[in-house]
Formats: sequence, C-alpha cells, structure tokens
Amino acid sequence: MKRVLKQLITIVSSSILLVSCATTDGTSGAVRDIDYQGSDCISIRTIRDYTPLDNQSLLIDGGGNRSYYVQLDISSFELRSSFNLGFQSRDEWLCPYGGDRIVFDSFSEMPIGIRSISRLTPGQTEDLLVRYGKKEPEKQQDQPPPKVEGAKVEELGETG
Repeated sequence: MKRVLKQLITIVSSSILLVSCATTDGTSGAVRDIDYQGSDCISIRTIRDYTPLDNQSLLIDGGGNRSYYVQLDISSFELRSSFNLGFQSRDEWLCPYGGDRIVFDSFSEMPIGIRSISRLTPGQTEDLLVRYGKKEPEKQQDQPPPKVEGAKVEELGETG
C-alpha cells in the first residue's frame, strides 16, 4: 500500500510539472505585452495610414507617431484588397464599443465591427510587422572575436 501511494504521488507531481512547462508562451516579450482585448480609441481626424496584417487585423497610424493594433469582429478579404478606409461612428472617435465600424472602399457591401483597439509602443509595432511578414527582422551585427593576449615567447639567443 505504501509503495502504491509513493508511485501515485510521483505521478501527480510529474504531471503538474509537465503541464506547467507545456503552457509557457514562446512569443517575444513585446508581442506578449499587447492587450488583445484593448479598449483604446483613436481620433478619426488623426488617422494617417493603415497596414493590413491579415484578414482580421490591421495597424493604424495615428497622430503623434502613435500606432494601434485593431482586430475586427469578422474576417474580411476586403481588408487586404481595399485602397480606402472609412469609418462609421457617432462621434469623432473610433472605438471598439458604441457600434463603431470600419468600411472598406466605397463598394463595400457591409461595414465591419471592431473587436479591440490597442495602442502600441514602437517596439511592439516592429514585432507585429515582423511577425506578420510585413517587415524583415533586423539582422544582428556579428560581434568581432574578443582580442586574446597571446603567450609571450622568449627567444633564446646565442651566448658568445
């Protein structure tokens, strides 16, 4: 009975250890810090440009070198193929609540709701662009090999 109890405790503790190791996230710290349920708002007047990341997310460039990660309620092929971005809002702010929507081009069949808007740091913006294949990662400069002092060699001379 004692032996079975020891084996059971070993199995349970091993299982807990295995589960805790398996649930670690392998993404970079900056991308992990993004609030994917963000409730930030963007002043519509300050929106300068946008970059589609996939069929359901985009980066919006706002005033003051601010970038926002925007996730849409549904996937849309129009996101990647449109040339214009329009908005339906009751005020001058684009928010993920209050019924605000994004419209693509003037031929769009239906506006799309916004799931979340998260303001990004410049590092997070770069990480997302690399992650979605919109930008090449910066190459790390190879470090020169460290200078190693060699052994001193003493020459034997002729004594004469």
